[in-house]
Amino acid sequence: MSPAQRSNGCIVQTDYPYPSSSLRRRRTRDRLAARVITIGGWTVLVTLAMLIWHLLYVTIPLLQSPSLQPGAVWQLPKEQVLLLEDLQQERALITRAADCQLGFFQVQQEQGAGLSALKHVPISCQTQVKAKHYLGGRFLFMLGNDGMLRVERLTRVGGQVLREPQMSLFLPNLPGGLNKEHWQVALSEDWLGIAVKNAEHWQLYWASRQNPAQLTEVKLPASSVPTLLPSVRTAVQLNAQGLVFSDTRNTYEAPLSQSAGDILAFPGDKAFLLNYADGRVEKWSAFNQGGVFRFRPIYALQDPFSLQQLQMAQGKDLGVLLGEQGQLRLFLSSTGETILRTQVAPDAEGIWLVDDRLYVWGPQSVQQWRVSNLSSIVSFERLWQRVWYEGYAEPDYVWQSSAAEDVSQAKYSLVPLVIGSLKAAILALIIAIPLAVGAAIYTAYFVPARLRNWLKPGIELLEAVPSVVIGFIAAIWLIPIVEDYLLGMLIFLLMLPLCLLALAMVQQPLSRGLSIQWQSGWELLLLVPVVLLLAWGAFVLGGEAQNWLWPDGWFPGQDNHSSKNALVVALALGIAIVPSIYSLAEDAIFEVPGHLRQASFALGATRAQTLRRVVLVAAYPGIFSSIILGLSRAFGETMIVLMVTGNTPVADWDIFAGMRSLTANIAIELPESEVNSIHYRVLFFTALLLFGFTFVINTLAELVRGRLRKHYQSV
Repeated sequence: MSPAQRSNGCIVQTDYPYPSSSLRRRRTRDRLAARVITIGGWTVLVTLAMLIWHLLYVTIPLLQSPSLQPGAVWQLPKEQVLLLEDLQQERALITRAADCQLGFFQVQQEQGAGLSALKHVPISCQTQVKAKHYLGGRFLFMLGNDGMLRVERLTRVGGQVLREPQMSLFLPNLPGGLNKEHWQVALSEDWLGIAVKNAEHWQLYWASRQNPAQLTEVKLPASSVPTLLPSVRTAVQLNAQGLVFSDTRNTYEAPLSQSAGDILAFPGDKAFLLNYADGRVEKWSAFNQGGVFRFRPIYALQDPFSLQQLQMAQGKDLGVLLGEQGQLRLFLSSTGETILRTQVAPDAEGIWLVDDRLYVWGPQSVQQWRVSNLSSIVSFERLWQRVWYEGYAEPDYVWQSSAAEDVSQAKYSLVPLVIGSLKAAILALIIAIPLAVGAAIYTAYFVPARLRNWLKPGIELLEAVPSVVIGFIAAIWLIPIVEDYLLGMLIFLLMLPLCLLALAMVQQPLSRGLSIQWQSGWELLLLVPVVLLLAWGAFVLGGEAQNWLWPDGWFPGQDNHSSKNALVVALALGIAIVPSIYSLAEDAIFEVPGHLRQASFALGATRAQTLRRVVLVAAYPGIFSSIILGLSRAFGETMIVLMVTGNTPVADWDIFAGMRSLTANIAIELPESEVNSIHYRVLFFTALLLFGFTFVINTLAELVRGRLRKHYQSV
């Protein structure tokens, strides 16, 4: 025999059965395949590392503190500053009053070059002038001795300064000899407030911007200068006992523990800072109490400070405080956390913040400072703890990335989003685990091989259905059913396990009269009509009971209940993750060695005992892994929760309330967020949270599965 020869009764192979050329080709293919696999594996690892790096690159600036870098300095004439505008080339505009004129000046582009006059407007020497910024606009307020108040908006077209009249109104009974300390003015989107002092009291006027003739007068004591809050039509004053709040309806007092000094209002007029005599600074905020605004303190700044001026970054949480001797402090207005302390010119008289540029002016010059990391300022407390926002009666978890008003704060609490994701995932698992594991046990342990070959691919095929299709069906078909037949659906979900258990108990006695080939598997033919009959009975009974219990609607008095709620998400998302859990669990149960089952039967155990004490114990690591995979799948689902939940970021575990998940929030808001803004970085931080949650859960699941497999390997 040529390829082999006999030695000591054994056949020894002497020639390799393949030609050398075939062997070389095989080795070449093996090396090529190994290299391709290696390159593919490293590509996956590098891609994952780049993804993690990008998430960290975008989110790390959230942890950085801002800083101030000094910039250009411009010299000012020795005149009274009325209004300071952005000193950036063509947008530069400074308004000053001198010699009974209004002067409009342009800053030269060269640093330190001074000002060039654009326009001078003569006015009466008895006319008092004030200027204010509001929502990006510049407004002039001119009050004459004749009682006429004229409001104009300043605009810039090319090299010309235009004055657009906004409103004029007559203020009766004005005293003569007014100066700038004798009157106050404040502007909101709807109201204009003017307070004028005479010998006995302050006369307060509230005028509607849409109808200036609608004028309301209120008398205030002359004890101190009032601070006007036109958005809530309230004036705040200090007296010997405390604060006095006067609105168009009534007056009430808030006692203070010690004497106080200055009051500085926040933009939006729903909050103000109160500076006590000992330097302590408190923030007071308004809340709606029966249609009337009431103020209360919500926090105090960390260190004593002597207030001189307050500026807020528009649409952001950053506030800038100017104190005596040029002390400057940057803080977060939502929490009061101080993030920067520095010193500017000791003779600083005022500040103005626009975008990332801070201007500090004194008697002779204006200095520009650049604020770094302005778009990355966020507080950890604000993300995870309750925060007392302006206008709220108590601290709360709030996600509101866009506000109705430009002066309102954006709110970035992640707690409602995390609760929404966890609530959707947990409820989906409650629905999916019995269905998936029960189906896996049935197809892997009970049915014949021929029937299993049909059932397993059919169930796994459901995983190919796009989640957007499931979400669409749930939004169009399932939500109306839940809204109209909520009680019936709950009855169906509660009765279904009992019905299946009863069907399993009667199946074996009924099958004894059938042939052997029909004794296993025929129960599917009986299951379909029984489940349909149960559903019909539950919906009919539940609908009648619901109409009788709540004829005017379901769950009366629960305003937070919505037809798009967590229960609908649980049903839709639970059905979506069933194939993922089923496939792994079924394989784990089916791959339990047959000799274990036969040994159990040989010892006299029944099929149910063998399943419970042998098969499920041996397959438990795989079943556990399938459930964890389903949890990760449910936590990271986007389209179903996006289409079905109503996307209401509510920190509520109520299954009948709306919700919003982390994934749905990213899908909704990331396309509209400004790149490198706080909103943009917080959204990337939520993406990092999703990645971290999935990574930790899967890692823990693998560790637990390894320990379980090691524990049960001797079974």
